[in-house]
Amino acid sequence: MVMELNFQVNRTCLYILLFFFAGLMIIYLGGSFSEKSAIQYTDMTHLDSPLHIDVNGNKVAYYDYSPTSYSFTVLLLHGMRFSKENWKTLGTLDILLKNGYRAIAVDLPGYGDSDRTTGLSNEDFLRQFMEKVDSESTVIVSPSMSGQFAIPVVFSGKPVLSGWVPVAPVSISSHKVEEYQSLQLPVLAVYGENDNQFRSQVEQYLGSIPRVRMKMITGGSHPCYLDSPAEWHQSLLSFLSEL
Repeated sequence: MVMELNFQVNRTCLYILLFFFAGLMIIYLGGSFSEKSAIQYTDMTHLDSPLHIDVNGNKVAYYDYSPTSYSFTVLLLHGMRFSKENWKTLGTLDILLKNGYRAIAVDLPGYGDSDRTTGLSNEDFLRQFMEKVDSESTVIVSPSMSGQFAIPVVFSGKPVLSGWVPVAPVSISSHKVEEYQSLQLPVLAVYGENDNQFRSQVEQYLGSIPRVRMKMITGGSHPCYLDSPAEWHQSLLSFLSEL
């Protein structure tokens, strides 16, 4: 009887020890997974406050949402009626950061909190800004007016870009269709179904790029990313994931 009782006590103690060590393993593995999967931020203050940098003696304002490690920098330009703030309000900066990309949204000269002029051409301004913020492996997002800044950089090949996301940009026709056909850059060309002014140009010129993915936002206007943010973000993330 005594031996049977001791056996039951020992078995109970063994079960308790097994459950204890199993719990420790779950906590350890769970903590390790969280550490590996969580994105680490370089400076949380950058998420709320714009930064300022000097480009050719003039102040340029921008947001820089940066994880500690990332594969691409997504440089967000803006249209004539907009600024860097639109990408924050729309959630694009947060979404890119949470998916492991460095996201920079800049106020182009004369917009938002940036000085009106830099004394540089659009191309030279964008190139110098990218150098100042150490923008490497960059994908440029250029809606509407900002095409005047992005298109010259795209065709110059300096710096070498990882991708280009033109959103119904102006100045498309500044280059011939044959020139677009020679571009070897991965491109996501986005435009709105109801953008009667630029839709045909996007399809004719940007549609001729060999490595282009065409994305028409159904029911979208000229700033089509505002009409369907979820569709815009899904298309952008899908494009970036394949670079």
